[in-house]
Order: sequence, then structure tokens, then C-alpha cells
Amino acid sequence: MKEKIKTKTGTITFKKGTLRRQLKMKKGEKFTKSGLRRLAKIADGSKFKFMERDFKMTKLMKQRINLGITLMGF
Repeated sequence: MKEKIKTKTGTITFKKGTLRRQLKMKKGEKFTKSGLRRLAKIADGSKFKFMERDFKMTKLMKQRINLGITLMGF
């Protein structure tokens, strides 16, 4: 399901829940702004652990994390 958000410069369209699925989060788990900021600092191609699960940072994951941080600010 796609969502649209209107901004001053235009409209942003994105798929809801993609970062949650990519990080294999369960239903009750929630993101925190500080947790996403920590993930945003990880370099592309690096391996990391998030909620006791192992992942590799990709360009797409980094874009989704940055979008999540931005949307949490509204």
C-alpha cells in the first residue's frame, strides 16, 4: 500500500512498512528516533546488529532509514 505526503516542494510517495519488513521487526516492536539515528551513521556495505538480528547496510536501507527519521520529525 502506497502513501502520499504533501510537502512545500511537492508530494512524496512511498510504500508503508518497507523498512519494518527489511529489518524483520515483529508487530509489537517500534522504532525510536535515536535508534534510527544510530543506524543512519553506519556505512554502506557494513554489517551491523539491530534488535539481536544481523544485517548488512545497503543504499536502499539507508534511504528508508533517513525517510523514517524525517517523518518522525513531523
